[in-house]
Amino acid sequence: MTHKLKWKYLSFIFGFILISVLVQTINANIKHQNQLAAQVQSLGADAHLYFDDLIEGLRDKYLTLSLHYAYEPQMTSFMQTRNHDALLSYVQADYERMRSMEPNLHIMHFIAPDNHSILRLHQPELYDDDLTEIRPIVREVNTAKTALQGFEVGKNGITYRITTPLFNQNQDYLGILEFGVRPNYFVEKLVERFEVESMILVESSSLGQLQTDYGFEHLNGFSIIQQTPLFEELASQINLKRQSQLLTSEGRTYLVLTSLDQPNHQGDVISKVVIATDITDIQNLNQRSLVAEAVLNLLVLLFLWVVIYVIFSRYTFALENSYHTIQALHLKSHQLRTQANTDELTGLYNRRFFNESLQKLLDYGQTGTLLFFDIDHFKQLNDAHGHQAGDKVLVELAQMLTSFFRQDDLIVRWGGEEFAVFINNMTQDEAYQKAERFRQFIETSSNSHQPYLFTISGGVAAIDSKEALDEAFKLADERLYQAKEKGRNQIIGPFNKTTRPGDQEV
Repeated sequence: MTHKLKWKYLSFIFGFILISVLVQTINANIKHQNQLAAQVQSLGADAHLYFDDLIEGLRDKYLTLSLHYAYEPQMTSFMQTRNHDALLSYVQADYERMRSMEPNLHIMHFIAPDNHSILRLHQPELYDDDLTEIRPIVREVNTAKTALQGFEVGKNGITYRITTPLFNQNQDYLGILEFGVRPNYFVEKLVERFEVESMILVESSSLGQLQTDYGFEHLNGFSIIQQTPLFEELASQINLKRQSQLLTSEGRTYLVLTSLDQPNHQGDVISKVVIATDITDIQNLNQRSLVAEAVLNLLVLLFLWVVIYVIFSRYTFALENSYHTIQALHLKSHQLRTQANTDELTGLYNRRFFNESLQKLLDYGQTGTLLFFDIDHFKQLNDAHGHQAGDKVLVELAQMLTSFFRQDDLIVRWGGEEFAVFINNMTQDEAYQKAERFRQFIETSSNSHQPYLFTISGGVAAIDSKEALDEAFKLADERLYQAKEKGRNQIIGPFNKTTRPGDQEV
């Protein structure tokens, strides 16, 4: 009877342990699958975020260049007289230098207010043709006199175009300066950052004669204009209606993202960049972890009575190994998000992160002062010493910013040579004095330590509520331009505390 009771209890314990092990195995499988899905989603989100930052960075860079050209005195004469040869002589060296730094910069195009081409740096022999019917973005910019950006198909293919109206310092309208960057720019940057394979698609209906000339292959209404060898195997499996897919080829598993859309200036998608990243190792690691857990659970079931300590130790080790693997993936994802929030050259925050962080601070009732400033005569510095010298100055200025301002102040590279600082919990008068000390610090450091001399001009404005944010941005920007007009190398606030010989106190 005792023997039967013993085996009865042993059977009960065995059944209880079996059920517990099965439930634990099922839960572990669900947990791992959810964590893998979260990592895949996070990697996709980081790629989208980086792609958006690439577009924003191009727009800021070439809008700034257009503004500099518009203010050049010679530009008014060249544009108004449509002097093709003089304009070519004036800007050709700049164009070649910019292309040497960014080979995917293809188009630099000056266009008259009536939509006639004045100068194509990429095809200088072709000019004075009417673009009204074939270039909608040109027609709309000349009509609205507002900058537009987007992908558009031209005579030689598709490029991302930054199309900017030119106004001289007297606000006379001169026409348009357009820059165009090949889609390969985005692909190369994505490949460099995320180590992915890529495919460039263009809406077939927008290609016109180019489709006939080149005979591109089709995919769901798009033409394949460029692809890496992997996509020759994956193309037939891709569904462009799904933002992400897991596809297999030759025993490897790839995460394919199809939602990196390239819109035109009206927001219509005319091109796509499709990328694929190999996640086979991540999946295999996940499956090995699951198999290890299943084996350990089986050992627990079979040998619990005699080797419970050893089995649980090994089982715990396997779980910890899986946990550290997942933590490593989380850390990688966090690093990618950090990279997406910072400016690649200077390491400062970018404009999007600055705006989001500032909104949050104001939501929590924080107040402070906004400082807008930029480097005086930055284009002349670039022209005299080259863009590498300009980049060196930008990096040095970023280091000065981080060493001068407090850790809880928000510092951002606004775009080009423009920077912004939100000086937290400081009155406008105190912030003005701090900004002026920073200007003097820049001037002194530049004269005594730096290989390239430079100064800054800026404006400050108080921010006391979320509702006043737009007005503060506008006011700080206006005061920046006042500083430029008053001779540069100064900070403009509601009033200035210092004057120079010959200046009147503001």
